Amino acid sequence: MKLNTKPLSEIEIGIPVLVAGTYHAKVHKKEIKANKAGDGNNLMIMVKILDNPVMTHGGKETENKGQCVCTRHISLKPTPDYDPDQKVKELAVAFKHPPEQDFGLEDITEDVIMVKLSVRDVRKDEATGREYPISNEIDRFTPVSDDDTFTTPPFA
Repeated sequence: MKLNTKPLSEIEIGIPVLVAGTYHAKVHKKEIKANKAGDGNNLMIMVKILDNPVMTHGGKETENKGQCVCTRHISLKPTPDYDPDQKVKELAVAFKHPPEQDFGLEDITEDVIMVKLSVRDVRKDEATGREYPISNEIDRFTPVSDDDTFTTPPFA
Protein backbone atom coordinates (compact mmCIF):
# COMPACT_ATOMS: atom_id res chain seq x y z
CA MET A 1 0.00 0.00 0.00
CA LYS A 2 1.34 3.43 -0.99
CA LEU A 3 1.90 5.67 2.04
CA ASN A 4 2.87 9.00 0.44
CA THR A 5 0.30 11.31 -1.14
CA LYS A 6 2.68 13.02 -3.59
CA PRO A 7 5.95 12.01 -5.26
CA LEU A 8 8.81 11.69 -2.76
CA SER A 9 10.94 13.94 -4.99
CA GLU A 10 8.54 16.80 -4.21
CA ILE A 11 8.62 16.32 -0.43
CA GLU A 12 11.12 18.36 1.57
CA ILE A 13 12.17 17.26 5.03
CA GLY A 14 13.69 19.31 7.78
CA ILE A 15 13.35 23.00 8.45
CA PRO A 16 13.46 25.10 5.28
CA VAL A 17 16.12 27.79 5.05
CA LEU A 18 14.39 31.05 4.12
CA VAL A 19 15.83 33.96 2.16
CA ALA A 20 17.22 36.72 4.33
CA GLY A 21 14.55 39.25 5.26
CA THR A 22 12.07 40.42 7.85
CA TYR A 23 9.21 38.11 8.82
CA HIS A 24 6.20 38.04 11.13
CA ALA A 25 6.81 35.56 13.94
CA LYS A 26 5.43 34.24 17.20
CA VAL A 27 7.45 32.86 20.11
CA HIS A 28 6.99 29.10 20.13
CA LYS A 29 9.30 28.28 23.06
CA LYS A 30 11.35 30.25 25.57
CA GLU A 31 13.63 29.15 28.38
CA ILE A 32 16.67 30.09 30.38
CA LYS A 33 19.45 27.52 30.35
CA ALA A 34 22.93 27.39 31.86
CA ASN A 35 25.67 28.23 29.38
CA LYS A 36 28.23 25.59 28.36
CA ALA A 37 30.88 27.01 30.68
CA GLY A 38 28.48 26.81 33.62
CA ASP A 39 29.23 30.37 34.69
CA GLY A 40 26.10 32.12 33.43
CA ASN A 41 22.80 31.70 31.62
CA ASN A 42 21.48 31.91 28.08
CA LEU A 43 17.99 32.91 27.05
CA MET A 44 16.77 30.56 24.30
CA ILE A 45 13.94 31.84 22.11
CA MET A 46 12.40 29.71 19.38
CA VAL A 47 10.06 31.49 16.99
CA LYS A 48 7.65 30.19 14.40
CA ILE A 49 7.61 32.18 11.15
CA LEU A 50 4.04 33.10 10.23
CA ASP A 51 4.33 34.51 6.72
CA ASN A 52 2.87 32.31 3.99
CA PRO A 53 4.03 31.48 1.40
CA VAL A 54 7.76 31.85 2.01
CA MET A 55 10.72 31.87 -0.35
CA THR A 56 13.48 29.40 0.45
CA HIS A 57 17.17 30.18 0.13
CA GLY A 58 17.19 27.91 -2.93
CA GLY A 59 14.69 30.21 -4.69
CA LYS A 60 11.62 28.02 -4.31
CA GLU A 61 8.30 29.36 -3.04
CA THR A 62 7.06 27.06 -0.30
CA GLU A 63 3.81 26.82 1.60
CA ASN A 64 4.40 27.53 5.27
CA LYS A 65 2.32 25.18 7.41
CA GLY A 66 4.17 26.07 10.61
CA GLN A 67 7.39 24.20 9.81
CA CYS A 68 9.50 27.36 9.56
CA VAL A 69 11.15 27.84 12.95
CA CYS A 70 14.31 29.63 14.07
CA THR A 71 16.11 29.81 17.39
CA ARG A 72 18.23 32.52 18.98
CA HIS A 73 20.40 32.12 22.07
CA ILE A 74 21.11 35.31 23.98
CA SER A 75 23.83 35.27 26.61
CA LEU A 76 22.67 36.83 29.87
CA LYS A 77 26.22 36.98 31.23
CA PRO A 78 27.82 40.42 31.03
CA THR A 79 31.47 40.65 29.97
CA PRO A 80 33.77 43.65 29.46
CA ASP A 81 32.82 43.62 25.76
CA TYR A 82 29.16 42.56 25.98
CA ASP A 83 26.11 44.04 27.69
CA PRO A 84 23.15 41.61 27.70
CA ASP A 85 20.79 44.44 28.69
CA GLN A 86 20.97 45.74 25.10
CA LYS A 87 19.60 42.42 23.78
CA VAL A 88 16.97 42.31 26.54
CA LYS A 89 15.85 45.85 25.65
CA GLU A 90 15.60 44.85 21.98
CA LEU A 91 13.17 42.10 23.01
CA ALA A 92 11.24 44.42 25.33
CA VAL A 93 10.81 46.93 22.51
CA ALA A 94 9.65 44.17 20.12
CA PHE A 95 6.93 43.23 22.60
CA LYS A 96 6.06 46.91 23.22
CA HIS A 97 6.86 46.49 26.91
CA PRO A 98 6.66 49.69 29.01
CA PRO A 99 10.22 51.09 29.26
CA GLU A 100 9.82 52.02 32.94
CA GLN A 101 9.23 48.38 33.96
CA ASP A 102 11.65 45.45 34.28
CA PHE A 103 11.40 42.79 31.57
CA GLY A 104 11.19 39.09 32.48
CA LEU A 105 10.67 35.73 30.84
CA GLU A 106 6.92 36.00 31.51
CA ASP A 107 6.84 39.18 29.37
CA ILE A 108 7.88 37.23 26.27
CA THR A 109 4.37 36.50 25.09
CA GLU A 110 2.78 34.88 22.06
CA ASP A 111 2.12 38.27 20.46
CA VAL A 112 3.19 38.64 16.84
CA ILE A 113 6.58 40.35 16.46
CA MET A 114 8.97 40.88 13.56
CA VAL A 115 12.25 38.99 13.18
CA LYS A 116 15.07 39.84 10.83
CA LEU A 117 16.65 36.66 9.47
CA SER A 118 19.96 36.13 7.74
CA VAL A 119 21.36 32.99 6.13
CA ARG A 120 24.26 31.32 7.89
CA ASP A 121 26.42 29.24 5.57
CA VAL A 122 27.64 25.72 6.27
CA ARG A 123 30.23 25.95 9.02
CA LYS A 124 32.53 23.85 11.12
CA ASP A 125 33.10 24.34 14.84
CA GLU A 126 36.88 24.31 15.11
CA ALA A 127 36.78 23.34 18.79
CA THR A 128 34.58 20.27 18.35
CA GLY A 129 35.00 19.46 14.67
CA ARG A 130 31.22 19.35 14.30
CA GLU A 131 29.79 20.56 10.99
CA TYR A 132 26.60 22.58 10.87
CA PRO A 133 24.36 22.83 7.80
CA ILE A 134 23.18 26.05 6.21
CA SER A 135 20.55 27.66 8.42
CA ASN A 136 18.72 30.85 9.30
CA GLU A 137 19.88 33.08 12.10
CA ILE A 138 17.76 35.65 13.93
CA ASP A 139 19.62 38.95 13.75
CA ARG A 140 17.03 41.18 15.35
CA PHE A 141 13.62 41.35 17.01
CA THR A 142 11.41 44.39 16.26
CA PRO A 143 7.80 45.34 16.95
CA VAL A 144 5.04 45.02 14.39
CA SER A 145 4.21 48.48 13.10
CA ASP A 146 0.86 49.91 14.11
CA ASP A 147 -0.32 50.08 10.48
CA ASP A 148 0.61 46.44 9.70
CA THR A 149 -2.42 44.55 8.33
CA PHE A 150 -0.96 41.04 8.69
CA THR A 151 -3.46 38.32 9.61
CA THR A 152 -2.17 35.52 11.84
CA PRO A 153 -2.55 32.15 10.05
CA PRO A 154 -4.48 29.22 11.57
CA PHE A 155 -1.30 27.16 12.28
CA ALA A 156 -0.03 29.81 14.70
